[in-house]
Amino acid sequence: MRGFLDISDSELEVMEMLWKQGSRIKQTELLAVSVASGKNWKRQTLNTFLSRLESKGLVKRANRTVETIYSRDEYSYIQVKAAIDCLYDGQLSDFMLAFAQNNEITEKNAKELIRIIENC
Repeated sequence: MRGFLDISDSELEVMEMLWKQGSRIKQTELLAVSVASGKNWKRQTLNTFLSRLESKGLVKRANRTVETIYSRDEYSYIQVKAAIDCLYDGQLSDFMLAFAQNNEITEKNAKELIRIIENC
């Protein structure tokens, strides 16, 4: 899928840790965060995940510091946009119809969607 950033569950966990820490952190601190969160990752394991994320253009590393390229919202947008482009030929309305038919939308969410559409 063009634009789709395919990452493993573990790579996503690393990204979530980075976003939670403010998107920029020393690698040693990130390792400590991963251990504190219950991961039994060694330094080399974390380094492997970071190398993969770097090759995918999601993080950059310099001076033993790692930083995300995209915010959590930007990353989510890229993923959703790629899926809509691929599965619904870029038609947001087709996606919304399919989603609405297969999921219950609360009245509050419906009003919010209407507000957003009216402001476009």
